[in-house]
Amino acid sequence: MTFKSCGDCNMCCKLPEIPSIKKQSFDWCNNCDVGKGCKIYNDRPKKCKDFHCAYTLNFTELKPNKCGFFIFPENKDSYKEKVFTVYCEEHRLNNFVKNITNDRQMNNLLSDGWSFHIRYNQDDNDLAIFDLERFGDSIQKVKRNNN
Repeated sequence: MTFKSCGDCNMCCKLPEIPSIKKQSFDWCNNCDVGKGCKIYNDRPKKCKDFHCAYTLNFTELKPNKCGFFIFPENKDSYKEKVFTVYCEEHRLNNFVKNITNDRQMNNLLSDGWSFHIRYNQDDNDLAIFDLERFGDSIQKVKRNNN
């Protein structure tokens, strides 16, 4: 598989939590040189080495640092269940649907029944869901229950 280059994008250095280096979600990693890259690139954690977003996987033209979110298949069941995980800056959530529906490749996935589960802040119980089949063209915010 051929991957796209991250280029000047570092959103994966900001949005997800990386427990192995005690990085909180939605905070910049101390090892990130914003707009340039990882200062410890060769010694970065395995989680970072193994990560590929939908942009680098060629699933979309939506470059994370331009749209304010990144999309990724969280695990192998993501493909079976047709669910992408998204980390999105909260102030960019209002443009999420427009960005997704205007991207040809993402629009094709929507037509095929894919949905998006969106983390938009540090509270793991806050989740926004974009599922065209279930909720139409709007985002449904839910509060997860950890019972």
